[in-house]
Amino acid sequence: MSPSSSSVSPAAAVTTLADSFTLRKLQTWDRLAVETLCNESFPIQYPDCWYDEVVSGGLLSTGLFDGENLAAMIVSETKLLYDCNLEDQGIVQENVYVTYILSIAVNKKFRRLGLATRLLNNLMSSLTDHPPYPRAVFLHVLSTNSAALSFYRIHGFEFHASLPEYYRIGEVYADGCTYVKYINGSHAPVTFTDVCKSFGNTICMPLKAICKMLSF
Repeated sequence: MSPSSSSVSPAAAVTTLADSFTLRKLQTWDRLAVETLCNESFPIQYPDCWYDEVVSGGLLSTGLFDGENLAAMIVSETKLLYDCNLEDQGIVQENVYVTYILSIAVNKKFRRLGLATRLLNNLMSSLTDHPPYPRAVFLHVLSTNSAALSFYRIHGFEFHASLPEYYRIGEVYADGCTYVKYINGSHAPVTFTDVCKSFGNTICMPLKAICKMLSF
């Protein structure tokens, strides 16, 4: 057997390692671990009621565990578009179900092992071609968080909108942005700019053809 056929690529090694962690729903006894992970991962402070929802089933919350230790988590909720905040209601054009990712966090000791990817892929698999067939998955992120922005772009999310002074970090306000991934046959809504471009192309194409003919 040649060395190339017996060796394991770095990407495959990371995938194998990520698969070795135990995946399960977060439970009430995980509350302290969840709070600790969030405090270490995010500059904003969540209220106590948010942690209660995360571990009590009020939100869809999944964790990856290294033995008894919480290594990573993802929290989301699926609801009708009109039940979302006003700034998010332009994501799609109809009052359909959408999924909002509230949080993805990975313990510093377990980063770059593919844990966030495994959690996100697990969520997307549960949403694609499954009731209630959400048409979009979206999230908010700090506009300065380049690592998170790169992660979401790699996984097919696209920029939707800027959110000026969306986050309050201590006494300072910071800008955020919305990223969206369309699923279950959906797509980004058609904007006025798109209509203008389409109309312009429709008008310009015949004119270009006529000008080309006249040039001969």
